[in-house]
Order: sequence, then structure tokens, then C-alpha cells
Amino acid sequence: MVRFTLKKLLFHLSICLLGYFLILQFSRLGKVYAGWFSGFLAACYLLASWLAYLKSKGTDLGKLIRRKRPPEVPYYLRNVQKERKPRQGLNGARHTFDDDLEETAEEQLPSVAPDVHQRARAVAFAANGVLMFLLSAL
Repeated sequence: MVRFTLKKLLFHLSICLLGYFLILQFSRLGKVYAGWFSGFLAACYLLASWLAYLKSKGTDLGKLIRRKRPPEVPYYLRNVQKERKPRQGLNGARHTFDDDLEETAEEQLPSVAPDVHQRARAVAFAANGVLMFLLSAL
């Protein structure tokens, strides 16, 4: 998990530093705008860290904000006329395929619990936010 955290921290920090140095180099009031930019990014990353931490504890604010659609009757249970589909060939049977996903379900299981993953993301974002605040003070 430390590797994941460092990888995420270095990726986001490199993007932030690139933006900081571009603003520092090419803007008219370089230090002022670059400092404001890094302070703004620091606040955004600290907010993202807090939201990731809340998600790891089971409170997903994005899920709470989204509107929920009222349950509907599935289309195949509605009162409509159903017609048989034609066969695929002259004497051939209908399309048969195996939609059993048991063998692929084992491969897709994550090795780390989602709450630990979210906590590692929160630590990376918090560290990035603190580093960007330190950069804005320079």
C-alpha cells in the first residue's frame, strides 16, 4: 500500500509542480500567481483527502448527493406484445453463448480492501496538499 501511496503522491505532485513552474515562468506577476495557484491546489487536495477519508469510513457524499430514480417495472415484465425472434440460420439454432462469468470473477477480485485503498488515497492527497501549502508560502 505504501507503493500505491507514493506512486499517487509523486504523480499528482509532479503535475502540480509542472503547473506551478509554468505559471512562475510565463505569468506577468510570477510569484504572486504561482503562490495563489499552489494554495488553491493545496486546498483542493486537502478537500479531496477529507472526502476520500470519509468514503473509507463508509460515508460517500457523492452517493448522498445524487438523486435516486424511483424504481420502475423492468421492460420485460411490462404489458407488451412479445414476438419470437427469427433464427440465425435456415436450420440453425438460436444464438447460444455462455454468459457465465465465474471464471473471470476470481481474476477481478481486488487484493486490497476498498477502505484501505481509500485511506491510502487520502494520505497521498493530504501529503500533496501540505506540500503545496508549503510551496505557496515560498
